[in-house]
Amino acid sequence: MMPEDEQNLDEIEQRISSLIKYRSSLVGELKRLAQRRRELRKETRETKDKENEERRTLSERYKLIRQLRDARKEILSKINEIKGKVGEVDKALRGFEKRVSHKSEKILMEKLEKIEWKLQTERLTRDEEKQLVEYIKKLEFELYLWKKAYVMRQEMNELLSEVGSLKSKLDELDETKTSILPELKNHKGILRKIVMTKQQLLQEDKEIEQDISELKENLDHIDAELSELKERKRLRESIIMKRKEQFLLEEARSKVKDKLAKGKSLSWDELKILFEEDKK
Repeated sequence: MMPEDEQNLDEIEQRISSLIKYRSSLVGELKRLAQRRRELRKETRETKDKENEERRTLSERYKLIRQLRDARKEILSKINEIKGKVGEVDKALRGFEKRVSHKSEKILMEKLEKIEWKLQTERLTRDEEKQLVEYIKKLEFELYLWKKAYVMRQEMNELLSEVGSLKSKLDELDETKTSILPELKNHKGILRKIVMTKQQLLQEDKEIEQDISELKENLDHIDAELSELKERKRLRESIIMKRKEQFLLEEARSKVKDKLAKGKSLSWDELKILFEEDKK
């Protein structure tokens, strides 16, 4: 049967061996986690770069939409302003048209020229001359009204043309916005996925940090226990060694005494063994 001290020593050695294997597995796991953490942090940096790029793209798109909105607002303001002018011109024009002759400018000019020619070339009575002068005034006023109405119609057409041009610009702005919105939606979806990926990476990194912290704590406990066990092993081995030495010394001393009892001569080493006993 194994002596208790040797049995304890064997148990200590088994425990040390078990702890060393366990420690080796923990160190391997710690290296694996450290490598995964490096990979995660690289992925996180790359994901953040993608996030920043998407945010810049979205910012540019939102800026463009704001510019389109401001431009649309400005155009609508101009259209309303022009419509106000159109209303004023239209009202004035209607007033003039009630008084304007339906004859063309050419007919009015021809009539005016004929009467003026008649005044210059024919012999007329004072009443006839007076009537023709009055008629000339009437024709000149009709011509003035006709020209005024013509200018107003031209102004009206220009204003309506400008409104049409502005409405075309509005359509272009709306088409641009319509084309941007799906792109904007797509980038927002991409950004959401990137942010989710980043959060997952950060969460995994946090969990790995906790695992690494726990592993290091376990390693500290194991190292402390190994240190204690190695010291206990050293003490046990020292005790066992001393007991073995004591046993061998007693055995040698017994042989020397037996040899001495038989009257045999002793060597110097054998005498030293006896002397060591006497010193006690």
